[in-house]
Amino acid sequence: MKHRKFLRLNTAACLVLAVAVLLRLRIAYTSIGIIYEGLWIAQAAGLFNKHNIQAELLYIGGGPPSTQALIAGDVQISFTAAGAVVAANLAGSDVILLGATVDTLPFEIWSIPTIKTPEQLKGTKMGVSRIGATTDFVAHYVLKKWGLKSGQDITIIQAGAGPEVFTALKAGAVQSGVMSTGPYTVQAEKDGFFRLADVSTMGIPYAFGPFAARRSWVREHQDLVGRFMKAYVEGIYRFKTDKRLALATLEKYARIKTTPATEQIYEAYAKRYFKRAPEVTNEALQTILEELSASRPLPPGITPQRFADNSFVRALVESGFVDSLYSVR
Repeated sequence: MKHRKFLRLNTAACLVLAVAVLLRLRIAYTSIGIIYEGLWIAQAAGLFNKHNIQAELLYIGGGPPSTQALIAGDVQISFTAAGAVVAANLAGSDVILLGATVDTLPFEIWSIPTIKTPEQLKGTKMGVSRIGATTDFVAHYVLKKWGLKSGQDITIIQAGAGPEVFTALKAGAVQSGVMSTGPYTVQAEKDGFFRLADVSTMGIPYAFGPFAARRSWVREHQDLVGRFMKAYVEGIYRFKTDKRLALATLEKYARIKTTPATEQIYEAYAKRYFKRAPEVTNEALQTILEELSASRPLPPGITPQRFADNSFVRALVESGFVDSLYSVR
């Protein structure tokens, strides 16, 4: 009898210990877009718990605000805008990128039906999520390629996250808008708006779907960062290989029903855009540095390596962890 009582107490103690080793982690994401499916699935499928993390996901609209929350210590990891991280680092912060989900820009520029050429944008307003966010970078980059000047030929308006840009376009508050390829671009086509540009076809290397942390925090929490990276990489794996789970998770977070069009969007991201190992490339960071240098002088000797720590992603690749996920299929 005493032996059974001891076993019950011992089991209870083990359960308390198991709960105790779950490490809390506050993670921000900046918009309601399919680019965050790896993160959402890691939470929904219990992958953070599997790797002993109690994750709290927080929506903070726009790259600059989410980066500020990271600098302030309100969150420990932020899925934010790469440009905002680079700019904050150059301004003296110790924020760095730990990875990037995609190496290009799956964005589209949509306009009202009467605007079908870039020249017709003159004198109009273009909506982006926030000034300094990835959509803002896309707007300036593409306008420059079209020979148009922001503030002179066209006015860029801060409208809010992806859904808000589409809302502003529908309401006539802006005549064009930058949105990530996804449910809202599908809806824009359905509603008769005109796609001026598919930015993904322009061959621009860029760190999209990036996640960042403070370098000082990373140094003090190596084990936790490693656990997070395992959970996130496994979330990417589940996104790429479990279509049913991916679409159900998208419905939950984006609140958009699955249709043949959204299934087509899923296939594009799963097969074309999402990387198995979310390493930040030098080429993607160089694009950001070149854009920043057009409006401000950069310190001499600046290289892309300053803004990223790929060691955690590379450790999972070199250990065989990433390959092991896909080999079990």
